[in-house]
Amino acid sequence: MKKGEPLKPMLQKIDEDSKLKKDAIVNLKSFEVSQGVNSFPDLNFGKVESGTLNDYALGQLCHKLDISSGYIRQCVPFKEVVNYNLNHWISKTKERNLMVRQSGETVRAILSDRYKRLDNDIVAHHTLNKMMDMKAEIKFAEYTGDQLNITAVTPKLKGEVKKDDVVQGGITITNCEVGTQSLLIQPFIYRLVCTNGMVAPRYLNKFYAKHVGKVLINLEEDTQAIKIIEKMQKQLELVNNPELFQENLQRLKDATEIKTTSHDIVKILKHHKVSDYEKAEIYAKLNHNISDPFFTTDKYTFANAITNIANSDDMSNERTRYLQELGGLIIFSHNPMQIRI
Repeated sequence: MKKGEPLKPMLQKIDEDSKLKKDAIVNLKSFEVSQGVNSFPDLNFGKVESGTLNDYALGQLCHKLDISSGYIRQCVPFKEVVNYNLNHWISKTKERNLMVRQSGETVRAILSDRYKRLDNDIVAHHTLNKMMDMKAEIKFAEYTGDQLNITAVTPKLKGEVKKDDVVQGGITITNCEVGTQSLLIQPFIYRLVCTNGMVAPRYLNKFYAKHVGKVLINLEEDTQAIKIIEKMQKQLELVNNPELFQENLQRLKDATEIKTTSHDIVKILKHHKVSDYEKAEIYAKLNHNISDPFFTTDKYTFANAITNIANSDDMSNERTRYLQELGGLIIFSHNPMQIRI
């Protein structure tokens, strides 16, 4: 399994970034786009506030204005065109309040005024404190400025799928501050023999808190995160439950007896958009060539072939996570073709 970032520097970076982050609830009609020094335009809003839009926030602004973000992005080199189009549609769009999220001088997100702030500094510190109480071992940590991913295993959750094939149970936590996903806690399976990691599907034993709550008028009175954090800590205890781990362990054992054919493998990998390179690597882990006309394996072996290639240092962390979730889907879903990750 990939190592991710060292924990202490990551936490320091999270705390440093939190000091630069600020939010404002403002009316869309107060927006005015102007020609920025950088490639992307500046957004002036409220009475005196401003910041440079990043690519993601520019896309969100286009969505709020109901215009094509692809067209606007193509026009970015022509600043006057971008400014004219955005300001025109701001003037034509219905009045409403929005939340503008900034980091320093960068506008990083434009969200609904119902956006519930569950920020990474709060999530990281509360989950890690709880994990330390549980004597969990951190296996992976990543912080990108907007997104957070922490994965850990706990020593009391351990069992054999087959003789000498030991797995540990754990927890994986993901969160995002700019609207791409909810706060999500899922069971994690760690295979000791080859350090593969597998994420149980989102619909199974999951906890999530959507970043949607009551309409915010005064950000100083925003206390929506407090109850969510309390629920999150309780969920960490539930996911760490030995009975839940035994249920998941039994699913792994059952998967060793369920056969899958090369025909099914081809359909599943195509359905989940596995690349040709990844497909060749998966077949190699199965000791077969893509050109092999027909063979059978079991679901457990197939899932581990997928999660094993996710260990590659050449793989992006985002893609690693996708393959870990796909491996879990193979094990825990009755029909992986009916679900998208």
